[in-house]
Amino acid sequence: MSSTSSSESETSASSSKFDPIKVLYSKKTKVPVKNAPLYDNLQQFESALKYNESQSSSIIPVGKQELVKKREEEKEAKKKEEEKNLAEKNKQRFAQYQGLEPVKRPFRAKNVMTRLEAMTGPLGALKECVDQRLRIKITTRNANGIRGVLHATLVAFDKQWNMALSDVLEIWRRKAPKKRKIPPALGTPVPKGTAASISAVPVVTETNVGGGVLECTRHLPQIMVRGEHVVMVNIVERSTALSQQ
Repeated sequence: MSSTSSSESETSASSSKFDPIKVLYSKKTKVPVKNAPLYDNLQQFESALKYNESQSSSIIPVGKQELVKKREEEKEAKKKEEEKNLAEKNKQRFAQYQGLEPVKRPFRAKNVMTRLEAMTGPLGALKECVDQRLRIKITTRNANGIRGVLHATLVAFDKQWNMALSDVLEIWRRKAPKKRKIPPALGTPVPKGTAASISAVPVVTETNVGGGVLECTRHLPQIMVRGEHVVMVNIVERSTALSQQ
């Protein structure tokens, strides 16, 4: 009986004669708490004892995989929350410098049509004529002086004042045939009707204004005027509207 009691006291965890080696090899060992948590070593157990119940999740016993997964999810959520707060804090911190940051503009191809959009001044007025289809009056010149005027609708232009016009009424003056000085050796004239067979030749209407001068007019569906021949441009429809007001 004494040996039996001695054996029981040595395998009992609450006994002063507790012998861990006998406990490992004895078949009569009884676990005081069946659901007690298991730890890998004494250091983990001692660390778990130092924390209170609210912090007990920092040291997880062996076999509690659901607790490990829950703790990792909480860590990930906490990390995302901290990153979000940091980004918001940095955004408020650098908000005053946001306007000073260089902005990379998207690449745009540059051509005549794209340059028309940003033109200002006199070229901006011509752009308005193109957009609103306003009629304009163009005074043209020749080698010696003013040649005549063109009443037309502006279709396109560039910075050299080259202009594409449509629905053109051209008016100019020239001397009567008897007053003209025809230089000699002009070459063989083109047979009558040759140009008309290639394209329709506009009909020129001549009106005698006196002094041996004829005023000629003709209508052209479209024409291209070089900038070096342009003397002055007037917006006819705008000036008409202002005079009516």
